Amino acid sequence: MKPISWGCSSRWLAALLALLALCAAAHAQPVRPRQADLVLSSDLSPPLPTAAWQRVDLPYATRHATAWYRVEFNAPESKTGQLWAVYLPYLYRGGRLFLNGTPLASIQETSADLVIRWERPHLVTIPAPSLRAGTNELLIRIPATKVSPDHMPLLQIGPYIELLPVYESRLFLVGTMPQFTVLSCLIVGLLALFIWWRRPEETLYGLFGAASVLWGIRTLTFVIEVLPSTAWHAWRAIYHGATGGFVVLMLLFAMCLAGLRYTRLKWWLFAYWILGPVAYLATGGNESMVTRWWAGGLLPIGFAVLVISVRAALKQRTLATTVLTAALTLAVLAGLHDYLIATSSPIIRALAPGHVADRIFLLHYAADIVLVVMGGLLSARFVGTLQALAQLNRTLEMRVAERESTLSRNYERLRQLERRHAAGEERQQIMRDLHDGLGSQLFLMLSRAEGRQIEQQEMVQALRECIADMRLTLEAMSPETNDFLQAWGNFRFRWQHQLEASGLICSWELDAGGDGIDLSPHATLQLLRIVQEALTNVLKHARARKVAIRLRMEEETLAIEVADDGRGLNKANAQGGHGLNNMRARALHLGARIEIADQHPGVRVTVRFDRGNTPSRDPATLGAAQAALTTA
Repeated sequence: MKPISWGCSSRWLAALLALLALCAAAHAQPVRPRQADLVLSSDLSPPLPTAAWQRVDLPYATRHATAWYRVEFNAPESKTGQLWAVYLPYLYRGGRLFLNGTPLASIQETSADLVIRWERPHLVTIPAPSLRAGTNELLIRIPATKVSPDHMPLLQIGPYIELLPVYESRLFLVGTMPQFTVLSCLIVGLLALFIWWRRPEETLYGLFGAASVLWGIRTLTFVIEVLPSTAWHAWRAIYHGATGGFVVLMLLFAMCLAGLRYTRLKWWLFAYWILGPVAYLATGGNESMVTRWWAGGLLPIGFAVLVISVRAALKQRTLATTVLTAALTLAVLAGLHDYLIATSSPIIRALAPGHVADRIFLLHYAADIVLVVMGGLLSARFVGTLQALAQLNRTLEMRVAERESTLSRNYERLRQLERRHAAGEERQQIMRDLHDGLGSQLFLMLSRAEGRQIEQQEMVQALRECIADMRLTLEAMSPETNDFLQAWGNFRFRWQHQLEASGLICSWELDAGGDGIDLSPHATLQLLRIVQEALTNVLKHARARKVAIRLRMEEETLAIEVADDGRGLNKANAQGGHGLNNMRARALHLGARIEIADQHPGVRVTVRFDRGNTPSRDPATLGAAQAALTTA
């Protein structure tokens, strides 16, 4: 293979270097002058070249005097046809720009009616005809202010297309982001304050909400750049008050989170908080004094916040306190950085001169991070509270369900006991009825039979009545006969055969709907005995040919009617008959209403019983009913 000669290699290297030079020329970097000439003059027209110009390093600041700065730069002849621009990262009080003796731009300045504090950067375009090849002279006039230094930034001059990204980047940082910060801080802060208002015991929400609102108010200084001169001092006092209040509330928040009491300390903190705005107004708006001394006193408070947060993180050892401590550490360091920048400290000028020239204040962004972390911490606390409440609700629901189940079981037991007790009372009542009725009748027949005072036929009839009464009693006591209609069916079966055997034409009507009729055994027994007594009277005394038995329900009232076509009642039977007295006594004892009417021909007996009634327990009523039955 033939080796490559040195001459050939040299030509290729030269061509490559020429290509790189062309690329570099095509993408020329903006000029960043490090020095400028300065002359102090309040004239509106540019100073003469023979004025007392002195060389200074940029950035530079003057106090209480209008300054003219002269910057010289070279423009390549190949670039003079392009659009160039002057990039000023800040020009707080506005100013005027001249290029090669020709006015270039006028940025609004403070006047008697308005106070200007531009936080935004400025990008001033240079018309192509104004830019000349070779050396160009740029003059910048910065007006004087009474209470704060007037800063000349480290500017850049170059093609517009190269400076535009730098301008937009800084504009986003110092112009757009503060707008989002103000809006979010006010919304979130007011929401947290609303929670604290509804639940005053949640002190952390109140401190966080107040701190967010104050930081949103402080951030308005990046949004409001033009104010009437009459409102300027009041606005700056609010700005300083919001700054101090934010730092003080951060300390109280950290102490509350760590579980420390601050009853006495808070009054000293509030006093120092108010001292800054009052001192600013008292000194006529001396920004330098307030920034250097009062704002410097906020740094120890910030370090106290950091120490307490570290202590809480080491004690609690949770992710939330650790992240909050890291965010507060960042905020304290950012506050220290901003203080050194604002006071033009030699320390930071020596350590990072380029960074000082940009005058980027970091506390604004670090505080946003702290608020986000605090909001996340409180949100996690809120979610944890909701989860605890949900768990508590589930536990309470389980306990309530257990108690309901227990109460239901106890209630069922109580109902069973009540049913047993009621059944016992019913049986006792029925046994008393058996003793007073059937027992007395059997004893009477036994006595008469022993004395040979009763005929066989009479004894047979009496024994049949006793058997019928016993059957009636047993059916009423049977658990299967809680439905009155079932007992009524058995009753009808026996009596229909007996009535027809006696030559009576009987009719049975039933109008009780499709449902059963739930009655107690005692009520069933007493109603059936009343009907039995009425039918017995028909058989023994009425001399009737027909009898009609009707049962119907009138809402909650049970009505039973027995009507015959016999000879009716006479006065003696109507007032003193034993059968009629028995029916009245049983109805009285049951709490039913009975009507015995002579209808010519025949008799109609109607008994009505309200299902909601209970047997009478009044001693007088019971005594009268018992006396009537005994007499009968």
